[in-house]
Amino acid sequence: MPKDSRARTRAIRAAQGEKRYTQASHTLDSGASASQTAADPTAPAMELHVVPFVFSCTVPATLDRHALAQALADQLHTLRREKTGEEYEGRADIVVLPPDWETEPQLPGHVGAMLLVNAWAVRPWARAGEWEAVVTDFYNASKAWVLEQYPVPVEGHPVAMPLDTGRALTLYNAAGVVAHTGGEHAEMPAGWAPLVAARRTELAAAVQEPQGEAVGQDLPRVVPNAPGGAAKTSSSSRPYRVVDRFYQGWYLRSGDGTFDADGGHRRGLETLDYTMLELTRGPLRPVVPPTDEDCAAVKAALVGAGRKAAGSLLVALYRLVLEDADARREGGARYRMMAGREGSWESEDMVRLAWNVGADLAEKKTRFDEAAVSELVRVVQGWVTGPDVYVEVAANLAWLFGKVADEVGGWSAVADRPLQPGQRVGGHPEHVVEAVQHYLLSQTVEGPA
Repeated sequence: MPKDSRARTRAIRAAQGEKRYTQASHTLDSGASASQTAADPTAPAMELHVVPFVFSCTVPATLDRHALAQALADQLHTLRREKTGEEYEGRADIVVLPPDWETEPQLPGHVGAMLLVNAWAVRPWARAGEWEAVVTDFYNASKAWVLEQYPVPVEGHPVAMPLDTGRALTLYNAAGVVAHTGGEHAEMPAGWAPLVAARRTELAAAVQEPQGEAVGQDLPRVVPNAPGGAAKTSSSSRPYRVVDRFYQGWYLRSGDGTFDADGGHRRGLETLDYTMLELTRGPLRPVVPPTDEDCAAVKAALVGAGRKAAGSLLVALYRLVLEDADARREGGARYRMMAGREGSWESEDMVRLAWNVGADLAEKKTRFDEAAVSELVRVVQGWVTGPDVYVEVAANLAWLFGKVADEVGGWSAVADRPLQPGQRVGGHPEHVVEAVQHYLLSQTVEGPA
């Protein structure tokens, strides 16, 4: 389907809840683990789970909905993982989503079909990336069949979008048309039937239904991304910057209400509207200023450190980037502290100085104040790991450091002797001092010396 399809946008709004994959969707009755291969007791348990996702595709307007759902369900019995060639059994429940499918503006005689796919499989779900891989396997099988049956010149067709389990159950139970894998594969694999029944009962009891708007009702904060339309841009409630669950930063494009990723081109990340961004990479955290309490805590730590303030901040930054490096986190910004404005000169300077200067100072305990370092680490960790919002780090730290420097008498009052310019004996090289000043004094009244 085209990215600007009104059919897809409205159906996403109808299906989307306020919660994403719930913890309940990661739990299954312990009896399901009996299928684990005994040959390797250390391997992740093989368990039965269901993964829901919305599948959208462009099809002829005259196509019978139930026939489409049934035909697609009948294809989803054997899945193949493209990267490894592994094949495994699967089954699918397919729900025809309301409201009425709308005509594709770019392709007369066609509509945007919206289907909920409940993908069932016995897999090692505890294995890293398995949930996403199963969705991809089912999507690839669905896509291959649809493109073979209904080849159309439509960009971005078909599309898969993850859906939280609670909303999926609500749609499933309210559906008038539900298709199940049939034909030669109508019978479930041995032992599946009672597990599927138990799984549905368990989820129905464990998942609290999201408190979202009723199915089919427009969500007031979502604006269709229709080129040339009257409501082309996002509403003012959309944040300018957000950070996704992978610590990837996104910023709002001017004019069309979509979001681009920092460094998106080299990472292969496409422009997304807010709804798709939340569905595929949420939960999203808006980038916000630090609270008054956090500002006061940072300033108090720096003032308390006296002439060790600059060294203490650099050591705190080193400990934070070292923690990220040791974790070997994949995806998103190189370091979590950069996600709020990756690519800015402040972020680049902050990380470079953390490694080049902070690492050296961390070995010299007389050059920093341990209490100040601990407090600065605590505050910044809260900024980047908070559950609801993200606080940009580099520019805010420079701003707060600059305010302290202005208040206490300038660079000579916040940096020790080796970090003062012109120190011929025992001092840092002049270019190092200038680099530190350039960052830490960038937002003072007079700027760097």
